Amino acid sequence: MFKYRNEIIQLLTKWKTHIIILIAVVLLFIVILMLMKNNEPSEYMTTSNANNSQFNNNEKYNKNKNDNNLSTSSKENSTIYVDVKGAVKLPDVYEMKKNDRVKDVLKKAKVSENADITKINLSEKLTDQKMIYIPNKNETKINATPTNQSDLNTSESIKVNLNTANERELLNVPGIGPTKVKEIIKYREEKGQFNKVEDLKQVRGIGGKTFEKLKDYFTT
Repeated sequence: MFKYRNEIIQLLTKWKTHIIILIAVVLLFIVILMLMKNNEPSEYMTTSNANNSQFNNNEKYNKNKNDNNLSTSSKENSTIYVDVKGAVKLPDVYEMKKNDRVKDVLKKAKVSENADITKINLSEKLTDQKMIYIPNKNETKINATPTNQSDLNTSESIKVNLNTANERELLNVPGIGPTKVKEIIKYREEKGQFNKVEDLKQVRGIGGKTFEKLKDYFTT
């Protein structure tokens, strides 16, 4: 028995160095496994944080983009353009706000000294593409609006101003129907005003014969 014991001791003594190295390798392997296991949550958290950061940045970008779009859309919806002509110092197309009134745009256009604004509704709300014509004091005023055709025929002193008459007043003129009224208003919007009654012949649908029948009913 002692013989085997001595042999075992001699064997352990001989392989002592190898055994120590083997144990060290095993321990090192165990340590490496533990470190790798501990690093996995950290890497996951890093990836997760990176993804969250990217998501937050994208969300912030989209929010800013939407805010800018809403701001631009709101501005476009609240902006209108109004054309001012006639007896003003600065006739032009003005950019105005949706809730502005006629008096607001006339402050920019600066009404001239000979302007007649007695027929102008200064409190009227502006609308997009509206044309405002300011007559001067030298233009013939319409003192009354004829109620029927016979009144218009018998009232030689009352003439319809081509530059200031509204659709209803134009329709009261004999020989003027809805189509011609639209063409007269269209000419006024495009050209600004009638300089003389003869300009009526430039309106689409009004030839020489028609003009001869209508000329006595109009003035500029």
